[in-house]
Amino acid sequence: MARKTLLVAFSYVLLTLLVPAAQRGGSRPLDLPSGGRGTDEDEEDPNETIRFFGESYEGDGFFFLLDRSGSMSGMKLEILKLEMTSALSELSEQSEFGIVAFSGDTTAFSPMPVKASDRNSSLGKAWVLALAPYGSTMMLAGAEAILEIAYTSSKDDRSIIVVGDGSPNSPGPAETLEGIIAANVEGLPFHTILIGASSEAADFMMALSSVTGGTFRHPTF
Repeated sequence: MARKTLLVAFSYVLLTLLVPAAQRGGSRPLDLPSGGRGTDEDEEDPNETIRFFGESYEGDGFFFLLDRSGSMSGMKLEILKLEMTSALSELSEQSEFGIVAFSGDTTAFSPMPVKASDRNSSLGKAWVLALAPYGSTMMLAGAEAILEIAYTSSKDDRSIIVVGDGSPNSPGPAETLEGIIAANVEGLPFHTILIGASSEAADFMMALSSVTGGTFRHPTF
């Protein structure tokens, strides 16, 4: 019954809400981009391709939304860390990235997108490796945070990559999907990766990727 109610809620959201998408510096600040979209005269950098959980993702702006809730403890989080450090190693300075982790609260690697310089990539890896699991799965706040970071990127081919093992629980799946659709005013694709075997989480991740034009992946280990 709960599964049927969730699917009905998803259908309602898809039918009624989906519309076309019309540092502070310290002593050693991050290498931040200048921000803003380029003009037609600006030279365009070629897109890059990264491998992440066995899938290829192409673009010039990669924005990661990572589940660090209590259920991600153990091997799930360790695999996520390994995949993240590998993906960041693949990026060149021509790309930008951002990282937000969510649980019962939300934390960001940087409040702005950063160039994928060697130094920023190393700092990003260290930040990810220090993540510890705890709390619930409040994905909506994390999604809003990573979208705000992506919106200030100077890159054109941007995407959000979501990794998690469970369905949002505060708010629930239908409300979270509705909130993400409302916040995604630039129509960025959400590529979703499910770690785990929850059928409810699979329904949510598939719905999120489908409604935003992204892809869904459910790797097995």
